[in-house]
Amino acid sequence: MSRALRAVVVMLLALTGCNDEPTQRRAFIDFLQQHIVSRTGVHVVLMNEELAKSFGPYASHYQVILDFNSDLELPALERAAKLKNEVGDLADLAAHRDELKTLRLAIPEMAAAIERKITTANTAHAALQQPPDLKEVYDKAFDRLVTRPGTLLAQMLSVLDKSVGAMIEPGDYVFANANVIRVTGMDGSSVDPVVDRHLKELLDAAHQNDDAVADLKRRFQALVNGS
Repeated sequence: MSRALRAVVVMLLALTGCNDEPTQRRAFIDFLQQHIVSRTGVHVVLMNEELAKSFGPYASHYQVILDFNSDLELPALERAAKLKNEVGDLADLAAHRDELKTLRLAIPEMAAAIERKITTANTAHAALQQPPDLKEVYDKAFDRLVTRPGTLLAQMLSVLDKSVGAMIEPGDYVFANANVIRVTGMDGSSVDPVVDRHLKELLDAAHQNDDAVADLKRRFQALVNGS
């Protein structure tokens, strides 16, 4: 190669840089396959500087998944779990009715926050330019870490809203009629036939979401544990 031609090649490399896209893409595909797609359950691996460098431009693609999972705090679900442990009978339900009302007021904003995160992630996902071999693996990883958990969380908050609402009514009723209601665990009765009938109606309504709650719990555990 002549000195002049060598100088041109050096200049072009300096201006354009070395195209290492195939290596970076392969590194990203292998990472997604090994740490997400091939593993059972949900595993979110944080991206350090070394990983980001190995992914090259595809680091921003993984960041879409990380952004969805960052700051994913759901105090409504945490509070609901805590209340469940504190409510052992109808008397406890009546005693915690104000907390249940506060919880229900907070649910819509949390549901809206989840929907915003899902929309943001889906929009970013749709805008990604990916070769077919990467897209196939990335879509599976996105489904595992964004689509499925996001959908389940949105459904859980929707069912929680209905369940909490159905718990508030019997709680209020037991509190207002404590002098004529005999509490037996999460059941109750009254010598007043009108009170007894209405209490049973409220308790029946409170259990209408039990199957939906159990199904969501099963699906979420299956996703998280890979079972």
